[in-house]
Amino acid sequence: MAMSPYIFIVFILIILSMYRERTVKPVKLLIIPLLLLWGVSASFQPSYFHSVLHVAISGILLLIGLSCGFGIGKMVNVRIHPETGKVTSRGSLGSVILILVILSLRMAARIWLPESNEIFIAIIHSMFFIPLGTITARNLMLFKAYRRLTAGKVSIQ
Repeated sequence: MAMSPYIFIVFILIILSMYRERTVKPVKLLIIPLLLLWGVSASFQPSYFHSVLHVAISGILLLIGLSCGFGIGKMVNVRIHPETGKVTSRGSLGSVILILVILSLRMAARIWLPESNEIFIAIIHSMFFIPLGTITARNLMLFKAYRRLTAGKVSIQ
């Protein structure tokens, strides 16, 4: 399946929007991972987790997602805006590059692994755990920075 040029353009626009500065809303930081968890859990059949292989691969991919999310969260710039006084965050170039690498590896896994392989099927079904872990860890890091800034400590940049 070839990637449409329109999908590529939308993908680039989404990546560039991550680099834009936006106001941090703490309620949104906590609700989005819960909604994503609900969506991921609704996409699995109950029998999927009866296999030890599927549970192990899902756990490994969740840990990979969490570690990437903590890395991205450490690279995000969080500060109090001097004019408005609101807490804002902006993704760094490093975080954008890290997300591009994660997405590229995810696409490459579909090409490298044979479709008849049981591990391939488990990895493809468990791929949802990488963005779940990434978004959850990134939002936790942003929430910690938000709490630190609103408690009166210095700006994090």
